[in-house]
Amino acid sequence: MKKRCFLLVWMILSSITFLPAQDLDDIIPGDRNVRFRVAVGDFDFTPKKKKTSVGSVLGTISEAVILGQVSTQQDQYANDVRASILKGFTGVRRFDVIDGYFKEEELSKKNPALYVDGTITNITTTTELYKPSDKSVVPYNMYRAHVVVTVNLKDAYDDHVISSKTFNVADYELTWLKSVDAAINEALKVLANRIARYHNELYPLNASIVESGNVKKDKQKEVYIDLGAAEGAVKDLQLTVYSVKMVAGRYAQKELGRIKIIEVMGDEISLCKVQKGGKEIKEALDNGLDVVVVTQH
Repeated sequence: MKKRCFLLVWMILSSITFLPAQDLDDIIPGDRNVRFRVAVGDFDFTPKKKKTSVGSVLGTISEAVILGQVSTQQDQYANDVRASILKGFTGVRRFDVIDGYFKEEELSKKNPALYVDGTITNITTTTELYKPSDKSVVPYNMYRAHVVVTVNLKDAYDDHVISSKTFNVADYELTWLKSVDAAINEALKVLANRIARYHNELYPLNASIVESGNVKKDKQKEVYIDLGAAEGAVKDLQLTVYSVKMVAGRYAQKELGRIKIIEVMGDEISLCKVQKGGKEIKEALDNGLDVVVVTQH
């Protein structure tokens, strides 16, 4: 059952529906929901240099006149951006994060370990003069921020790049705020959330439905899963339910519905409420299919 949980995760991440059964041992890790020690290292700040030709200067002036907006590079926030990246990684369920580097002796036991570095390529704010409809109020500036970073996740033992992802928090996605600090902080909150979400998807929690709970008519209302406090289960954690079966010598998966943990009942078990697909989940359980779950993102 546990091997099939890992198979499902692999299929989801690689977007491949079928996998030859004989290849399982080559790609499936030995332990389910293994935790990784993760060291967040340096992030170089390499902002793109603005063109200083006459044409580019005139273009910038024209844009400011037409749109009433001016873009300003905010180099002094580079450390704040790195802190936001660090915060994002602390939100990844299967990561135990440290700020800095591993010591050589910390890697000697071959515990699963990853290393993070990357590049900050943009920290800017856009300024727009806001003119209140109330003429007695003096016009004032409003700000939105734009932050772009590339984050590299590497194997700490051989420096192999596992993932390289560029996160672009664009100013047009955000709200106008009354100070540069407020605008930057809003962008950095979005950045941290996106980093956590992306890596939670890359390293999801996996489990199996081990027992049926309450049933109402032809729909499953509750189920028990073999994911508890020891592996990071928390109340309100949402998961997607799949059935897994062998088809022509290959494993196939089908989405059945969604569940939410309503009570963590120990290190290895949690009670979940079925939120979607109650009928499909019940049919799969009644027919003896292997039913597994993966955290949503």
